Amino acid sequence: MNVLLIGNGIHASKRILPALQKIKNINSISIFDRNEKEKVNLNEIVEILPYKQLHDINHNYDLAIIATPPYNHIPSYELIKNNCTKILIEKPLTHKYDQISCESIQEDIKKSKLIECLMYFHHPVWKEVKRLITTKNIININTEFSVPHLPENSYRYASSKGGGSLLDQGVYPLSLISTIINNSYKILDIEISTENGYEVDLSGKLSLKIDNKIDIEARWALGMEYKNYLMLKDDEGYVYEVNFFYSKPDLTNTEIAVSRDKSFHNIEVGVYDQFEIMYTDALSKDLSEFEYSNLKNLSLRYSLVKEIIENI
Repeated sequence: MNVLLIGNGIHASKRILPALQKIKNINSISIFDRNEKEKVNLNEIVEILPYKQLHDINHNYDLAIIATPPYNHIPSYELIKNNCTKILIEKPLTHKYDQISCESIQEDIKKSKLIECLMYFHHPVWKEVKRLITTKNIININTEFSVPHLPENSYRYASSKGGGSLLDQGVYPLSLISTIINNSYKILDIEISTENGYEVDLSGKLSLKIDNKIDIEARWALGMEYKNYLMLKDDEGYVYEVNFFYSKPDLTNTEIAVSRDKSFHNIEVGVYDQFEIMYTDALSKDLSEFEYSNLKNLSLRYSLVKEIIENI
C-alpha cells in the first residue's frame, strides 16, 4: 500500500505519521511539504518532497491524507484526485461551507472516493456511545470541545486560511449532532463570539432539539480552559459521561462513567490509537462504510455551520 500525505505540521508529525508507521501493509509514505526545497528520505519507507511537485505527480496512491490549513484542502484535492484511490481530508473539509455543493466534490463523495475524516468515530468508544443512543431513551446530550490559545502565528487566527473555533473545535460536536439526527431538528439557540484584536470567532454554543425528543447543548472554544467530553442522560436518570471523547492523549484508557443517584460504575473500553484505526479502516474498507462522512451527513453538518455563521 502506498500513502500520500500532504502537510507536515505538528499534527501530521505527532499523530498522523506515527499512526501510519504502525500499519504493517504500508510500503511507502510520501509527504509533500511546502517548507521542503528538495527530496529528503527519513527512512526506508518515508520520504519528504516539495509541495510544488504535486503539480507534476505521476505516481498512483492507495490513500491520500490532506492535513494542511483548511484554505488549501480543496486546491490540494484537485491536484491529486486523479492519482489517488481514496482521499481523506482532515476537518474541516473546506473553509467555505458552500463548496460542499460543488458538483465534482459531491460526485467523489458519492463514489466513496473523498471524505472528511474524523478520528473519534473510529475509536471503539463511539460504538458504545452509539449503542447507548439507540438502546436507551436518551433525553439530553451535553458536549464540549474547548482548548487554550495556540501560538499567535497559527492559521487558526487567520480568517483567510479557514481559521476560527467553529471550523476547528466546533466541527467535532457538529459532526456528532449531524450523525445522530434521524429525521428533524429545531435550533433553540445560537451563540458565537470573539474578542478585541481577533479576526475570527473564538467560541460558540448550539442548542437544539433533535427528532422532537433529545435536547442537545454543544459548546466549543479556542482560548479557554481545556474541555473535551460527552455526557448523555436517559429518562431513568442514568448519566453516561466520556472524558477525552474527541481528541485522546497517548495511552488514554477510555471508559464511560455511568451514574444514577449514589450508584456509580464504569464501562471499560480500553487503550487505542484512533488514528491508526482510522487509517487501517480507510485502507481495508470501502469509504461508504464511513457513514459519518456520507453526502447526507456532510450536507447536514455544513448546513449547521451555515446557520451558525449567518447568525454572527
